[in-house]
Amino acid sequence: MDRLFTIIQRFAPESLEIMETRYRLLRQILHHQPVGRRQLGKELGLSERMVRSEMELLRSRGAVYFTAAGIYLTAYGEELLSDIDELIPYIFGIQTLAERIKQMFNLTEVIIVPGDSQDDYLAKRDLGRAAARFLKRNLYLGCTVAVTGGSTLAEMVTAFGDGINARDVLVVPARGGLGEEMEQQAGVIAARIAGAIGAQYRLLHIPDNLEESTVEILKNDVHIKTVVQAIKNSDILLHGIGSAMEMANRRGLASEEIDYLQEKRAIGEALRYYFDKKGKIVYEVPGIGLEFPDLQNIGIIAAVAGGKNKADAIKAVLSHQHESVLITDEGAARKIIEENNGKDDG
Repeated sequence: MDRLFTIIQRFAPESLEIMETRYRLLRQILHHQPVGRRQLGKELGLSERMVRSEMELLRSRGAVYFTAAGIYLTAYGEELLSDIDELIPYIFGIQTLAERIKQMFNLTEVIIVPGDSQDDYLAKRDLGRAAARFLKRNLYLGCTVAVTGGSTLAEMVTAFGDGINARDVLVVPARGGLGEEMEQQAGVIAARIAGAIGAQYRLLHIPDNLEESTVEILKNDVHIKTVVQAIKNSDILLHGIGSAMEMANRRGLASEEIDYLQEKRAIGEALRYYFDKKGKIVYEVPGIGLEFPDLQNIGIIAAVAGGKNKADAIKAVLSHQHESVLITDEGAARKIIEENNGKDDG
């Protein structure tokens, strides 16, 4: 694939420019429909004439349709956009970033979407779409999927589309947690993903930041035990990554806990574990669900996180070397590689 796009770049670079323009138009319509030509031109920096010409062409091919309210994608247009998503790293020239990060952290797969979700909320939506495509591709009969909470994984839910019937799949939250915003809680995301793909789900209604003694009591409850066992037997895990201090404050950790994290120079957080820059776990918030020893039995572990502001957190978590897949954006990928190059130079 790399060689093919290298040849196209040398022989007919204008074809890649056309593909990029049409991808950006379809993507913009997907996230803003119904949308007018003028708004499309303004958002993408394209002339009204070019937008009009491209829209007529895309309509003639059945990818969009016009209404008095604005332009919409057709089902075929959504399918077309989903298909071209696989080629975007090559069209935008970011596949080499994926290969370098894959080697850096010994990962089996790295998926990178264009843009930087720190500054561009559409890039965060694209991360959700990429995570949804990845999950659809890896689902199999009888598998159990565990997911964490967070805004990026919440974006997955609307990205699945129709035509999926995974009634033999079970979706569960990776750990208990009722402390985040409702739509970003792991249980809510698990239930919504299950609804989107026609799967079954089980929930773990347990709040964050429990006392360790309370956790041990709850672990003995027969109903909780059943759900926890399903979680620990997960086959696929999709989890977010957060910056350590941001997550500590969001979860309401006590001031002495935050002081301890600062003393230990915690950088990243995942699954209630806090990591320093070398990937060492420096703190764990008591909770019920997946524990790190359980991860060695999970076949696919995918981290989903983006934004250059999270580059250090992503590096810290990946350095622990439990993940097999990273789904991220161009902003984070470039920052990770830039900092790694600086380290090599030093």
